[in-house]
Amino acid sequence: MAQHSGRAMSLQYLRIFNYIDAIARSGSIRKAAEALFITPSALDRRLQDLEDDLGAVLFERHARGMRPTAAGELFLKHARHQRADYERLRTDIGHLQGLHRGTVNIAASQALAFSLFPDVITQFRQGNPGINFSVRICDHTSVIQSLRDFEADLGLVYNVQPSADISPLLEVEQRLCAVMAESHPLAQQPDLRMRDCLRYPLALPDVSLGGRMLLDAFFARSSLSPNVVLESNSFEMLRNFVRGNDAVSFQIQVGTALARVQDGVTARHVDDRGLGSRPLTLAQLKGRHLPLPAMRFAQTLSEVLSEAE
Repeated sequence: MAQHSGRAMSLQYLRIFNYIDAIARSGSIRKAAEALFITPSALDRRLQDLEDDLGAVLFERHARGMRPTAAGELFLKHARHQRADYERLRTDIGHLQGLHRGTVNIAASQALAFSLFPDVITQFRQGNPGINFSVRICDHTSVIQSLRDFEADLGLVYNVQPSADISPLLEVEQRLCAVMAESHPLAQQPDLRMRDCLRYPLALPDVSLGGRMLLDAFFARSSLSPNVVLESNSFEMLRNFVRGNDAVSFQIQVGTALARVQDGVTARHVDDRGLGSRPLTLAQLKGRHLPLPAMRFAQTLSEVLSEAE
């Protein structure tokens, strides 16, 4: 009976964690209740009971919604940490029982979505068919925040600033490459200089993407004047654009099919000393014990990235 009571209490707290997290994400009792499939009045009672138990108000109520108080932020951090630990425990126990199941949650820069992740995930699942993946593609700031919010086990991000609460598992230097149509005149040259690229219109990633910061710093130090005809936060958009004209775009090397043609698009190194390179970082939240599937996938990903250096 005691064992059953303890399990029920654990599930009850996990349910409360989900309730509070849903309110914080939606900013509304009504929207959170809809997502949780309970009534708003029931959810509001759960929140009031928890606030009474803690002796603190967890949310400020405004005309435009609900916002966590300082106590609410503290509770959310604790809740997300506990929920992530519980999922890791379930995965670890499942592994001991030979179930070989679980989910790897990843947040990554968009440059990696085109070829790297589909290929590595396919390779990993051939030997681990019970492992599923959730991959969130976002800008570099959101990748780090996803680790802090326990939404992601692993983050893969280019040109990110060091943070005290983020632990790099691997860093691989990445050069920028020029991306262009396979019929482009520059596609016949094995290596390029930036001045070669600037003879043509440019389609650039916007400032939310790590490679743009590298380009802007280079242009600020040089006398070169780029003719930017398109900016986008979508590498798919940029690739599709340059496929049909003489424009040139840029992407880090691991996100390109370097020296190969894919869907009518190819890429070449840009060899300018002032352009340099920046690290692609595989990271986790410092001090967090990763679930076994995430640890194993991190090892596989590290091996692939190391071979690509």
